[in-house]
Amino acid sequence: MEGTTTPPVRPAAAPRAPAGTAPRPYAVLAVTSLALALVLINGTSINVALPDLSRDFAAPAGLADWFLLAFLLANTASILVFGRISDLVGRRRIYLVGMTAFMVLSLAATVAPDAGTFIAVRALQGVSAATIVANSSALVADAFPEHRLAYGLSLNLTAASVANTVGPTIGGLLVSVAGWEAVFLVNVPFGLAALLLGLRVLPGPRAATGRRERFDARGALLSAAALATLLYGVNRLSTAGPADPVVWAMLGLGVVLWAVFGLLERRLQDPLVDLALVRDKARACAYGAAFFQSFGRAGVTVLVVLQQQIVAGRSAAEAGLTGMVMALAMVVVTPVSGRLTRVLTARTLTALGGGLSVAGTVGLALTPPTAALPATMAWLVLVGAGIGTFVTPNTTAIMRGVAPERRAVANSVRSMLYNSAAALGTSVVLLLVSASGIAGYDVQDSGPRVSAAFTVALLVCAGADALALAFGIARGGPWRVRDGAAG
Repeated sequence: MEGTTTPPVRPAAAPRAPAGTAPRPYAVLAVTSLALALVLINGTSINVALPDLSRDFAAPAGLADWFLLAFLLANTASILVFGRISDLVGRRRIYLVGMTAFMVLSLAATVAPDAGTFIAVRALQGVSAATIVANSSALVADAFPEHRLAYGLSLNLTAASVANTVGPTIGGLLVSVAGWEAVFLVNVPFGLAALLLGLRVLPGPRAATGRRERFDARGALLSAAALATLLYGVNRLSTAGPADPVVWAMLGLGVVLWAVFGLLERRLQDPLVDLALVRDKARACAYGAAFFQSFGRAGVTVLVVLQQQIVAGRSAAEAGLTGMVMALAMVVVTPVSGRLTRVLTARTLTALGGGLSVAGTVGLALTPPTAALPATMAWLVLVGAGIGTFVTPNTTAIMRGVAPERRAVANSVRSMLYNSAAALGTSVVLLLVSASGIAGYDVQDSGPRVSAAFTVALLVCAGADALALAFGIARGGPWRVRDGAAG
């Protein structure tokens, strides 16, 4: 109820399995990992298809950016909304509806008649994907006991991290063999498998026994509008330049909308986001670290595949395979990091992971794009190892100690920050590349201005990784686990 300053009341019920049907942890993990990997692969595989899409739709660079950003923006703007809805009506129901919509929209993307329609379909895909992203870690946290939570999350996040990075590789192979349409058609059989497994494995909600909470519709609209205007302002900066008053109007409006959203949430009994989640210093630092680490990772993922095609003149398949080593490093390191949480705190592991990412990204920036591929791949291994070391302890620090009825919201805040940073990172690095004067992403240009633009963009990503490192250390606490506390 508005006008009160009492903290949000927590309902007695949570969207978990019905009485007597405990979730099967590894079955739930398998389903959520498959669905999350499918969504994230689709989100990043289109990076490699960007030159082909630009050519087929006759889209200049500024318009083609929205082939990537429409999905990210809509996904990010929807995550908080679906996280809250999932806490209220049940994670399983939201997951199944979202997966069905994602498959249908994948088919629609292949028959889009023009760039505008394609962008609209991508935006709707982003909304459907939000139902899966918002629920993934929360479903795992529901299914795994506290002492196994870090390990369960590490496996789920391994799938997510690998999907994010291997997407360009898969996209490159599909585009080279069957055209960009294959990037979307492949979603249908795997999406159907994820849907059928979800019907069989995911637990339904248990009957509510406490006060029924209200959905904060005004907060949902404000948060979505704030994210949309901010990200639109950033993208418009790349096409219209800093002299355009609309750019600063959008950025300013986004900040104002966020301020209004924060004030509204403090006054509501049933807010969209429980602000108590970010009042804890350690969790707030973990959220900040997640934001900047995602900024750097998204930027590197986009830059590497574009640089290899535009500057080095390599094929889409070669560009995608270049990033594969980063994914392999993450596959190896992420589960190891999950096990290390037994002896090393989140502070230690995020600091180590952040340091590795900084070193690897700086190395990429200083390596000529025309250098032999092993030199580039060596730095990508370092970046992948840093990401793998960082993500599990940081996510566990966010989810640990959150009440079951707030887990989807806690994960949604993390996912919203993660995706906001990914969209922002993608926008910023594309802005820097576009500012070099490049005619489009479907042309080859190894001139000094273009090469310098990629170098500067990679150094910006390294700066974001350094900020993630700083937040990881700022959370405070010990460097080693003491008395079973993971920090």
